[in-house]
Amino acid sequence: MQRLIGLLLLIFVPLATMAQTDYLIHDDFRAACRITAPLGRGVLGIGNAFLAAMPKGMTSNKELTINKIRIISTADGEKFGAWVITPKGSSAPRPAILFLHGGGFVFKGAPYHYDLAKEYARRTGSVVVMVDYRTAHNNAYGIPLGDCVDAWRWMTAEAQMLRIDTSRTAIVGDSAGGFLAIKTVLGSDVPPAKLMLIYPVVDCSMRTESMAKFSDTPVWNSKLNKKMWEYYLQGVAEKSLLDLAPNELQKMPAIYIETAEFDCLRDEGNEFAKRLQNAGVATTHSQTKGTMHGFDMSQRSEITQRQISERCKWLGEW
Repeated sequence: MQRLIGLLLLIFVPLATMAQTDYLIHDDFRAACRITAPLGRGVLGIGNAFLAAMPKGMTSNKELTINKIRIISTADGEKFGAWVITPKGSSAPRPAILFLHGGGFVFKGAPYHYDLAKEYARRTGSVVVMVDYRTAHNNAYGIPLGDCVDAWRWMTAEAQMLRIDTSRTAIVGDSAGGFLAIKTVLGSDVPPAKLMLIYPVVDCSMRTESMAKFSDTPVWNSKLNKKMWEYYLQGVAEKSLLDLAPNELQKMPAIYIETAEFDCLRDEGNEFAKRLQNAGVATTHSQTKGTMHGFDMSQRSEITQRQISERCKWLGEW
């Protein structure tokens, strides 16, 4: 494991020192700023092997029952994984959250994603289904999104078995998971009651001011973002979510959007929030300060803990 950690740092550290001096990112995120992942195919293979090998802490404990399941894809009949996290205690129907992790469509969930999934379950009393969707760089176009839609349909269809209240459901997505969350809502007959997007990917046209400005920010930047879209789209033309018509935006449920100050994705998230508000969608919007993309990985930060508390408060209000 130590050799694997050393290899990851060797691969993922470039550009970080320069980025820390160029932007007024809070000191809480100094260590996280040293992880800026290149997206070459060889690196993706090593990085995902590393993520798969890292401990995830996904075992039941005195607070949570945690199980790994397999769901059959309606696209190709293959199976993909998901974790079901259920708070212990009451047998009454609970709220439920479908959690779609970020990672540029090409990385598996990181340890902090699993920690977040458990935290959302603990703090909101919700059953959380965290989807281990198949990644874009080694699967056909549409597979990552298809897995997310299938997981949502599975969760709602198995409501009785999972003991969930289908009137109190949410989809939560961070980064690329935010894009998948929006598209899951648009592609589903049964919408959730809430949608939460954390520094979301929204705009495949990459036309915003922050996208032009932040080409060297730590963790994520516009150069990486361009490569991400190449992996995801695979030459397929797709409409930017910023170009959704008002009637399409009105399909969105009550929504919470959180963006980061020094993030190339900042302006597309902010603009999406504005367009939702103009379309009459109940929208809670928060732009965090002194933060960069992926700041959630710094779990000891007071800023991170404050934002997690705000999210859980919003998710828990029924």
